[in-house]
Amino acid sequence: EEQKISLGVRQLDTNPWDEIELRYPVGATIKGPVRNLTAYGAFVELEEGIDGMIHVSDMSWTRKINHPSEVLKKNDEVEAIVLAIDKANQRVSLGIKQTENDPWSLIDGRFKVGDLVNGTVAKIASFGAFISLDGDIDGLIHISQLSEDHVEKVKDIIKVGDPVEARVIKVDKVERRIGLSIKAVNYNDEQLKKESANFESLRPSSEMVGLEQAFNLAAAASEDWSPGE
Repeated sequence: EEQKISLGVRQLDTNPWDEIELRYPVGATIKGPVRNLTAYGAFVELEEGIDGMIHVSDMSWTRKINHPSEVLKKNDEVEAIVLAIDKANQRVSLGIKQTENDPWSLIDGRFKVGDLVNGTVAKIASFGAFISLDGDIDGLIHISQLSEDHVEKVKDIIKVGDPVEARVIKVDKVERRIGLSIKAVNYNDEQLKKESANFESLRPSSEMVGLEQAFNLAAAASEDWSPGE
């Protein structure tokens, strides 16, 4: 009986995933072109047949990236860190923000309650204004902190691009949030302490939301918050 042997050209080639951990160990820095963008990240070509993926959450320490096209485009040459390798599913996870130190890791030494800071209005929302500070850090001035007088609309007091001097009234390193106040700029220590306590006690209402709710609203309504753009 005639016997046949089946051969495949593919089987003669070396599988590029066989020693992927040796060529791209976790923690290594890689460079490559952006091959494709999706709603959740960017694919970077490491070599023929192997792409790594940068998730939107690994593109910036401080900015909320809603779509990778905000910071990258096809054929851009990027530098990234290898975060993880899933050999079984042939996936390489990359991060751009990991190429730099997290600015929030040293936030305690840069911003303290009571500090006077200068920045620029980056975005206005119904509940307040986001202020771009040094080092790509953003703080929020709640509408209740714009003036001693009642404010109906944020845009009646400040607008995008305005320079602002404000006082830090809250620093939350864990939640990565900085609360600012214009009306407290000239407060003494006792007044500032009282204002900070009042600010902490804010509760949501039809006209006022607390700092935590404001940041959550900004994260949920991404079209209303684009700091750094």
